[in-house]
Amino acid sequence: MNAIMWMGVAGIVGTALSPWITERLRSKNARRDQLVKLRLAIYADLLRATARLATTATASATSHPNDAEMIGGDDFDSLLSQAQVVASDDVYRRLNELSQLTETFNQHLVKAESRPVFPHRQHLHDGAVNDPLRLQHRRALADIAGGVAVAHGRVQDAIRHEMNR
Repeated sequence: MNAIMWMGVAGIVGTALSPWITERLRSKNARRDQLVKLRLAIYADLLRATARLATTATASATSHPNDAEMIGGDDFDSLLSQAQVVASDDVYRRLNELSQLTETFNQHLVKAESRPVFPHRQHLHDGAVNDPLRLQHRRALADIAGGVAVAHGRVQDAIRHEMNR
């Protein structure tokens, strides 16, 4: 076979394969665009949730032990599981740090809560809200709440860095 004949065969094969190659590239780009849109939606929800975590942690750390509330919950866990599927490694690592701080905060919150006291023993527990151990837990809560706010900022920075790539 001579060169002209090979060029003709290549032209026919190229013409036949061209639509398949074009469709494959378009499909790949469509999947990538869909993933970016999904990430963006999940990241927006995550940023709202992490900001709410930071605000609630700060408010709970500074409020009376009976008025404090736990942070996180099922909504945050659901967002974490969604992020595990689509988030980048850096964002997911930052979210895990925040999740661990959330768990630590809730553990210290339980330790800092005032316990119910039987009426006949009330005189032994007057001022129990301000006993040294509870105050130590309240200070730890304030430190952890500051860590939650910092972790929220790190999540925000990681998402911003990923979206600007």
